[in-house]
Amino acid sequence: MLSTESEIETRPNLLVPLHEHPLSCTEEFIYSCDFCNSRNGIAYQCTECGYRLHKDCIQGFLSYPSPCGHSLKISMPNKSPQYANDRCHFCLCKLKTPFARCTVCNINISPLCMVKQPPLTICKPKHHKHSLTLLVRLVIFTCNACGVEGDRNPYVCLQCNLMVHKDCIENLPRVICINRHDHRIFHTFHLGQREEHWECGVCRKTVDWVYGAFKCSRCPNYAVHSRCATKKEVWDGIELEDVPEEEEEVEEPFVVINEKEIIHFSHEEHVLRLDENYVTDNVNMRCRGCVLAINGDSCYKCVECDYILHKACASLPRKKRHLLHNHKLTLQVDEAASSDFVCTACRTYSNGFRYKCFEGCEDDVVYDVRCSSVSEPFQHDLHPHPLYWTLESSKRCQACGTETDANLLNCTVCDDYALCMKCATLPRKVKHRCDDHFLSLCQGVGNASGNLWCDICETKTDPNVCYYTCEECGLSLHLNCVLGDFYYVKVIPDQPKVFANNGVTRLFCGVCEVRCKFPFIMWGAVGDFTGYVCSINCVFPKADK
Repeated sequence: MLSTESEIETRPNLLVPLHEHPLSCTEEFIYSCDFCNSRNGIAYQCTECGYRLHKDCIQGFLSYPSPCGHSLKISMPNKSPQYANDRCHFCLCKLKTPFARCTVCNINISPLCMVKQPPLTICKPKHHKHSLTLLVRLVIFTCNACGVEGDRNPYVCLQCNLMVHKDCIENLPRVICINRHDHRIFHTFHLGQREEHWECGVCRKTVDWVYGAFKCSRCPNYAVHSRCATKKEVWDGIELEDVPEEEEEVEEPFVVINEKEIIHFSHEEHVLRLDENYVTDNVNMRCRGCVLAINGDSCYKCVECDYILHKACASLPRKKRHLLHNHKLTLQVDEAASSDFVCTACRTYSNGFRYKCFEGCEDDVVYDVRCSSVSEPFQHDLHPHPLYWTLESSKRCQACGTETDANLLNCTVCDDYALCMKCATLPRKVKHRCDDHFLSLCQGVGNASGNLWCDICETKTDPNVCYYTCEECGLSLHLNCVLGDFYYVKVIPDQPKVFANNGVTRLFCGVCEVRCKFPFIMWGAVGDFTGYVCSINCVFPKADK
């Protein structure tokens, strides 16, 4: 039996399980207990190693059960045997104060973990029908709930031969909805074997069918790693177990009048008529949704005014889930002067249609139509393999050469190939005043000999990054020279703000004091300045002055 309080007070020399030497009692008030380092009180001191402990600290230590069932001793930092580590077995914190040690299991336990010990048995686990028992030891195992390897303290079910992380028992949801899939997915401890390997719907790597994962009851081939499905970029954090699944009422973006005509909710005052092959040289006639040129694509054109929408933009859903955000997004179409925004994904300036989050996110989350239309697998003209948003970080975009750690579309075949969202959503073909033909995206020197030159700014073009070219004329133009910063800002007749820079003479920027080389230029009041501004870099420095 352990010593009682009365025995501690009366015995001059005390031998307790927490120390290998006898402790002698002193009635003096000490100022530095080796265990608590703070309180004054009656102390016991080891004459051999100078160890000093309050009586209350001894009693408190002896009152806690040993999580491994063996007698524990108090050890000092930097005085443990060479074969022992300096971290707590449970929380893995670095031990800087006296701690408990089991010499049988070769483990250390911090004072905080002695007070807040994990339960030895979980009787009614959320995910399993049997009780789970804690195995306090260093042991390499693969968690049957998430399929990730652990190195200590699994909870085991002897009846089912399962070993599970404590975090998975406490935090792994049962039924969830993620932004990569239209249906709910549920967790299972055993994915099941099939002829083809299971591919994770997030990271696109193989899912081991022996261990747990999330799967869809409606789509038999869809599965997601447990850790991938519960990432904050994928899941909104809401557990849907016992929540009835109701069919959401879909609000259509337009009302059908006949086979060719519709009334779109963004332009309810007039009828829009379908044109299968609309072609115009008017640079101001661009889609009010994505703010890109029509270029012969199918579109809906207003029968009374110049309002025009791509057929695809007219069909955009009013609400949608998207891989870029873990909440449902709502389509915004207003054209007020205050509707300008910067896309959260590609960081481009626009005033077209956009999808916005209204679920209480701290930051203003808004995506333009181009980024919010990206889906998996994503095919791009510059790469032969499909691209996926696999949440990998810190890669170099192969189109612009920029190192980035967010919003990357990755190739699962070529490990080093990735595109940032800005480059992935560049217009595949554009028209520019410097050439009569369509310009297309290109990378590399192709059949050219010597250096590549941009005809707009008259400087060299780097073939290692993406640029626009004319296959017939051999032009090589910088992306920024062709597009500029205001390419995705629509020209609204009753709200003149951005103008086409297509006059005989290039317009003069009042900030950088050079003639604007870009296809569109802004007019506005910035601070005490009113006039033409050619780029975002010119807007904000002027606003700061």
